[in-house]
Amino acid sequence: MKTLRIALAATLLMTGAAASAQSASDARCLLLSNAFAGQTKDANAQKLAEAAFYFYLGRLGSSATAAQTKSLFDQQAKTVTDASAGGIMDSCVKEFKAKVDMVQSLGSKPAAATPPKK
Repeated sequence: MKTLRIALAATLLMTGAAASAQSASDARCLLLSNAFAGQTKDANAQKLAEAAFYFYLGRLGSSATAAQTKSLFDQQAKTVTDASAGGIMDSCVKEFKAKVDMVQSLGSKPAAATPPKK
């Protein structure tokens, strides 16, 4: 799984595939979730970071070049310090969980009532 993730990220950055994060925040979250997934020893935290990685990977746009995406990643990597990484990752996970909760809530709503036939 880890090899696949690395290969996918490398392909996006190295082959000229058009990909860009929708925002600086998304790029930062993608970088951090990848780092946390590879560095954490806690299995649950690792799974959560991996899921967040794929969430933010899915938010990559298709209009930017690989060079533009790499530039965005480089810029955002400079904004993260060891002291700030945990707090930023918490914010990323909160956004990810909010989207998951929203999608799951859609499946639990009762079907709309149909009007009676006359």
